[in-house]
Amino acid sequence: MKLPTFDRDAARALIKEKADAPFPAFDVGTRAHHRVDRELHAEAALLFCLAAERADAEHRADQSKPSQAMNHLVRAGIAFNRAGDAKTAEPLLRQAIAFDWAGQGLPNDKHMVEWAFFQLLLSARSEPGRFAQLFDEAVSRCAEVGRDYTVIHPHQEELLEIALGMEHRLIVERLAGKIAERRPARKATKELLARARAFLAGTQ
Repeated sequence: MKLPTFDRDAARALIKEKADAPFPAFDVGTRAHHRVDRELHAEAALLFCLAAERADAEHRADQSKPSQAMNHLVRAGIAFNRAGDAKTAEPLLRQAIAFDWAGQGLPNDKHMVEWAFFQLLLSARSEPGRFAQLFDEAVSRCAEVGRDYTVIHPHQEELLEIALGMEHRLIVERLAGKIAERRPARKATKELLARARAFLAGTQ
């Protein structure tokens, strides 16, 4: 695990931590999540970095349970990306993509590979070639970890909207098919799916 350079003092000040009473990683992570809920993504990113560092140290001291450091690290990447710092976010997201979640005792968290790819794809929304390359990479890597990209519902809609704007037939076809399988009930999703079907019919 490789963390970016971050201001530990600023992170500790955010949670009003005393030097002689450091919070455990779980508590720091909880406070980071609270900032995500309030859309304070830059602050959340700092706290997730601190949580990752502490989770790593806690695991070195007691290896009876899987380390949660990578869970905090990928969330730091997501928060940095949401805060507009894609340069800092990408190496963290890439670590999450390459991480062996199941092999490290965290099989239920391998969906974080999808979350990491989603953030990279959002950052590439104005670059059609890079977007298509990343999408193909996401499909391939997720297949390796036993996931059929993309399973997460809100991601499907956002990515389909981008792919329609790019007029990328293969990506539109894949995402529209996945949404159709769900038989969506929301009006906005039905309208998006109708647009995708119209696009596909017009490009045959």
